[in-house]
Amino acid sequence: MDARSAAKAESATLDAIQLMLRDLHTRHDEIRHRAAFRGCTKELLEVQQELVDYLLTKKSQLMGQSEGDSLINRNYNAFL
Repeated sequence: MDARSAAKAESATLDAIQLMLRDLHTRHDEIRHRAAFRGCTKELLEVQQELVDYLLTKKSQLMGQSEGDSLINRNYNAFL
């Protein structure tokens, strides 16, 4: 893969990560209602936090940022 196509693929991956982060930070009332009904609201929020952490780490790696700096004070629940 040449440098130009690698940069294009990286850009597309960063765009996909941004879209997924936006979706994870969107309030999905139907899913929250189902989680509450099934008694797994806490677990749902924990899984969402894990996904956000993973995506932010991957984004930082692609952007060449220090992983230690990007892990400080991440909390998905703070955005709710």
